[in-house]
Amino acid sequence: MKHFLRFLIGFVAIAVISCDSSDENLPIESSNDYFPLRQGNFQIFDVTDIEYTLGVPETLRYELKTSVVDSFPNQDGNYTYVIQRSKRNEGAAEFSYLDTWSARTDSREAVMNEENTTFFKIKFPVAKNDEWDGNLYNTMGEDTYTMEEVASSFNANGTFYDDCIVVNQNDNQDFVVTLDQRKELYARNIGLVYKEVRVLNYCTVGSCLGQQQVESGVIYTQTIKVYGVE
Repeated sequence: MKHFLRFLIGFVAIAVISCDSSDENLPIESSNDYFPLRQGNFQIFDVTDIEYTLGVPETLRYELKTSVVDSFPNQDGNYTYVIQRSKRNEGAAEFSYLDTWSARTDSREAVMNEENTTFFKIKFPVAKNDEWDGNLYNTMGEDTYTMEEVASSFNANGTFYDDCIVVNQNDNQDFVVTLDQRKELYARNIGLVYKEVRVLNYCTVGSCLGQQQVESGVIYTQTIKVYGVE
């Protein structure tokens, strides 16, 4: 009997350790909550957009508002949602129309159409280290996205967002020719809370080679400020 009890206790301990060590890699149910689409939802972001032309940077700061304004049935038997984007420059009272995007989700994926280019944003169910082709639905060539973090937290100007996922869209370490680092953070029941894009082309001629002298590119950050239902 004593030997049996020792065996049982050891078996339970091993089972508990096994569960604890693998939990973070298990798929998260209700993953669609990270990309909620509902008519009336809106978000306002603080945006900093630095664009380089011929090595000269121009910095723009403004507020970006995204609003889900409509929806319609799609061929997959689900709904596609219409997202209107508008912007407000520093000091301006009203938002002015910018453009219109669209998005859809199902049990397998979240997809966004941005300026007539479709991106595979998130693979469902969410699981750490999962990979997928973000350009699966366009003709831009394969671009591997990775689910870098799950159940993480994010601080946006003093406001903490729990239960976030981090999608690493690219993180090349080539600091000689082109820097390409892109990531997006999504919070459960809120959606996108942070976006960062650093795509820089460096001078590769003569003495400037390897000096990280920017010729063209963009540094863009988009941070959640307000969200809700209109």
